[in-house]
Amino acid sequence: MADPLSPADQTRIRELVSVFARIGEERMKDLGLYNPALQVEAVGFRQWQGWLAGILVTPWFMNFMLLPGSDTENLAGVEPGSRRRIDLPKGQVVFVVGEVEEVGPYLSHSIHSPMGQFPDHASASTTAWAAVGPYFQEPGEEPQSGCGFGWGVNKGP
Repeated sequence: MADPLSPADQTRIRELVSVFARIGEERMKDLGLYNPALQVEAVGFRQWQGWLAGILVTPWFMNFMLLPGSDTENLAGVEPGSRRRIDLPKGQVVFVVGEVEEVGPYLSHSIHSPMGQFPDHASASTTAWAAVGPYFQEPGEEPQSGCGFGWGVNKGP
């Protein structure tokens, strides 16, 4: 099971959710790829090798995300849209560098986009919880029972 997140990590995740909820309201909700049945939710976030790692569900995407910590690669000045290959327990994953002013730079790997296949938020959230664990699972390792992969919060509108 993942170690509990620090209060600072929890605050950072709440800020991530808040920023993407605002982006949804201000920039995305009138676009065809926005699914109004969904909310912004952070799923399964935990510390992993200095990164804050988990899945962000929004009405327009579901991405596995890595937020840099003080002991990880400094993404400041890295061109948004460039790619990084990161070795995770499940194997190598290709991430795209993103940046949002209030969050800073981050790495994201698309799981679903757009999100029209989800009829409601519960189905999107369940899918995210099912997807997060395997990112931290070594090849051939048995899945852990339960959903003890870290911290989740739903702060969507």
